Amino acid sequence: MKFNRTLAYGLACLQYLSDHSQGGWHETRQICQTQKLPESYCNKVLQSLVHAGFLKSSRGRGFKLKKPLQKINVWEVMEAFTFNGAPPANKKSPSIALYDSMRKHVNHMLIGLTLDEVVESLRNKNGKDPH
Repeated sequence: MKFNRTLAYGLACLQYLSDHSQGGWHETRQICQTQKLPESYCNKVLQSLVHAGFLKSSRGRGFKLKKPLQKINVWEVMEAFTFNGAPPANKKSPSIALYDSMRKHVNHMLIGLTLDEVVESLRNKNGKDPH
């Protein structure tokens, strides 16, 4: 399974918006400065998160969470950023069948893991806030 920069940036954006959810709307610039992300690329990532249904956006106001991290599982985020381009499952060559089987098993494990659990485990491991 490939974890790419887009996924890492998406996770950072979701974490920022969760940590600052009481503050309402947040502009891309605010998120990028705090998370140390490039603004032009981050804006594309934020738009992908809107398209995936995790965020709301408002022109001139910015972004905010559509649902809390407790309601977003890891599989949903990975699906939004990494599995788009997977080979079609109707092609049953041995390599595609193996890939499809592995993907189903991984998906099953990740559906039960929320982003909130991932963020909290990092906080517990470091003994502090991961910012």
